[in-house]
Amino acid sequence: MTASIGHSWAQQTAKVDQKALLTQVRHAYYLPSDRGVQGFSCNVSFDWAAVLERASGRKIPAKEPTLVSLKSATTNVVNDYAKGAVVKGTYPGAQPLAGSPVASRQKILNNLVKASLDGWDPFLSNRIFPLEATSYRFESVPTGYRLTLDGGTFFSILDLDPKLKITHGESHLNGTTTEFTPEFDTSTHGWLLTSLKTVTTHAATGLAAETKAASSSSPSEDEDKASFIYSYQFVDDLLVPKRVIVQYGDGQETPYELTDCTLIKTSPVKP
Repeated sequence: MTASIGHSWAQQTAKVDQKALLTQVRHAYYLPSDRGVQGFSCNVSFDWAAVLERASGRKIPAKEPTLVSLKSATTNVVNDYAKGAVVKGTYPGAQPLAGSPVASRQKILNNLVKASLDGWDPFLSNRIFPLEATSYRFESVPTGYRLTLDGGTFFSILDLDPKLKITHGESHLNGTTTEFTPEFDTSTHGWLLTSLKTVTTHAATGLAAETKAASSSSPSEDEDKASFIYSYQFVDDLLVPKRVIVQYGDGQETPYELTDCTLIKTSPVKP
């Protein structure tokens, strides 16, 4: 019986039409680039008072100088699906001095927004799937499909269910392994990412990120384990994130919102 199952599985794998399946997989996901959009620009809304109070364990007066300065800034993100997110805080008058409490906290916000969108982009731009210079192979497995990618400098494995939804993946680059578990909702234009969990292991220590996070209270040491939750808004007729909840390690969830968004257009992709 086992031999029969193994033979049947091998036959299914041999029959997989690699190019046709890749095309089918690409079109199963929500892809703004197929509709002439390459990214978006938004302002970032962030509750500084709540974050500072949580960090300090005390009530922050509304007139506290650091809080007043942080709230006076306009933080903007320009997110290119292919190139990533660029986040900048602009202050009235002089910019805060490098290394100051205000500049340090602004940098934390910038990194938080960038990390959450840089994790989101590959699923909305098809970069999670093989590009021109990447060798790849689909295999039929009992749970759906396994896609192996070899780009020379990196190696990745994606597990997909029978409906072509990614259920788990891992990537290897420069001695670092990142495992990721995405979740999706269906939309009229394909699978749309709603959450992403990542765990990174560095070859230098050989320690799993969750072990490191559990043994340390330092946020800088918890960054190897992260989770992101995305909810959406319509900008014109396309969906972009509205509220993003970020959690590093076993720390508390930190939300931000994107407002006043505009789309960055490009030429429509020909079929």
